[in-house]
Amino acid sequence: MRVTLPTARLAFANDGIPLSPDFNDLYHSVDGGLAQARAVFLAGNRVAERWRGRDSFTILETGFGLGINFLAAWDALRADPNRPRRLHFISVEKHPFTRDDLKRALAPFEEVAPLAGALVMNWPPPVAGFHRIHFDAGQVILTLLLGDATEALAQLEAKVDAFFLDGFSPAKNPGVWSPEVVRELARLAAPGATLATWTVAGGVRAALTGAGFTCEKREGFGHKRAMMVGQWREPAVSAPTPDRRALVLGAGVAGIACAERLASRGWEVALVDAREQPHPLAVGAVRPVANLRDATNAKVSRSAFLYALQHYGGMQLDGHHLQWQACGALQLAGDDDEAARQSAIVHSQEHAAEFLAYVDREAAAEIAGRDVARGGWYFPSSAWVSLRSLATASLARAGSRVHVFRGDRVERIVREGNAWRALGASGSSIAEAPVLILANAHDAQRLAPEARLALNRVRGQVTYLPPSPSRSLERIVSGNGYIAPLPDGGHVVGATFQHDDFDETVRAADHGQNLARAESMLPGFTQGVEPSGLEGWTGFRTTVPDRLPIFGACVAPGLYVATGLGSRGLLWAPLGAELLVSRIESEPSPLPRDLAGAISPARFLS
Repeated sequence: MRVTLPTARLAFANDGIPLSPDFNDLYHSVDGGLAQARAVFLAGNRVAERWRGRDSFTILETGFGLGINFLAAWDALRADPNRPRRLHFISVEKHPFTRDDLKRALAPFEEVAPLAGALVMNWPPPVAGFHRIHFDAGQVILTLLLGDATEALAQLEAKVDAFFLDGFSPAKNPGVWSPEVVRELARLAAPGATLATWTVAGGVRAALTGAGFTCEKREGFGHKRAMMVGQWREPAVSAPTPDRRALVLGAGVAGIACAERLASRGWEVALVDAREQPHPLAVGAVRPVANLRDATNAKVSRSAFLYALQHYGGMQLDGHHLQWQACGALQLAGDDDEAARQSAIVHSQEHAAEFLAYVDREAAAEIAGRDVARGGWYFPSSAWVSLRSLATASLARAGSRVHVFRGDRVERIVREGNAWRALGASGSSIAEAPVLILANAHDAQRLAPEARLALNRVRGQVTYLPPSPSRSLERIVSGNGYIAPLPDGGHVVGATFQHDDFDETVRAADHGQNLARAESMLPGFTQGVEPSGLEGWTGFRTTVPDRLPIFGACVAPGLYVATGLGSRGLLWAPLGAELLVSRIESEPSPLPRDLAGAISPARFLS
């Protein structure tokens, strides 16, 4: 049940070409890596001709290696005035490099140095699973499938326009050229799909031909006499231009994330919220889930966590002034038995230290900068995010494509013809569109009863502590509740978890409970603080019995759901919205098939 993949060992041949000691093979042609990528894979697939004027074009590569083919495709896209709006580049890699080794191996490629630098900066830890990374404001989307090629491709949902069949030679790495892999390529092929590869091995050609590709030899690149190209048996078809208008109900974390992701694909969005003015929690924490069985929620959370960090970082990089900080988070054990379980989970699942480590009490105290009750887990990249800042930054990033309607409670939804209409109390239409996303928390259950969503509404109150020299803490500390820094000083402590309690007021008794939570984690942290007079915030989580969020399509055409985020909205929302919008756009999924199914609303109909 290993979570972290073994990384590739970087070596160099006598001529300086990167070499794999494990496979005893070169990572690219001696005649030049970029030149090979352009001659074999880009020209062999007629990429420039075929992506011209497209909304989206998808490439699948069977071995990422150094990422040279990806960089060549990205460089070609930038240089082409007739480029598609989006390039999806999917690549499989069983033995990824460490960030430092990737940087060292790509250093000689000065021609694409800025692109290589961006790739290295966004390179994920070697955590098994799907990793989606956006470049050039979302025009280039890299989806890395880290793991065994056969297993990863079987979980991929995509329609691929061009296949880059790369990797070490069939004689040295037969797995990536196997009939099982070829059958998955055939399943993924879009009408009119092409392939190109530097090998002309008879076994590879026979497998491709048997799967439905027509293959032929072409003049090879450099010292190789021949290469191979192929065409999928189904001819290309012209796709109709969709009506890119959507209606999103709910302007919380999920709704705004969906609106922003839709706008990034060129959609016009009506974002409707019943509240006149938003009053969000000051900050929230972003941290993944880990558990002994490495259950589904833990697996989904790893992809969601790494995507969320990239999403928030990209928003700040784009100049939208998001208030957030990847300050790291401690999750302290509640007792010695829990501490033993936490340690066992980290070691048995072999987590990368850059993702998750177990630290004893002394190390935890050093991380926190003060005394702690016990040791526990440390997530070095966990972050806090200002929710008000996130809403502002997300809408700014979406621009004029998102139109916000506040103070309008939707009484019911109806589908008339090809459009969904949101109707107010008087029966008048608030907004309409072909696509409707219910991101209105627990209220989604009322508007779509046929979806049978299992949702609960749970009250939570947090407490705001004013700044004090005695309460210095720059990390997030969690366990029996959580403590996080506030952007302007002070801390937030929370949170209560109260079923069947619909009181929206802030209560002094709940402040007392939160202060006790803080003391159980950080002894002395709230010394001298009285519950009366403290400020706080009350809200309602929408929880699901299986502790997984809900993102996906309902049975009714054009109807989607984004809800059930519980207390982890900042974790689930970015990837959930990206998944949902990828579904709407018929683009490659950012999650494996089984995990996407696990968070689909369809699970409530079985």
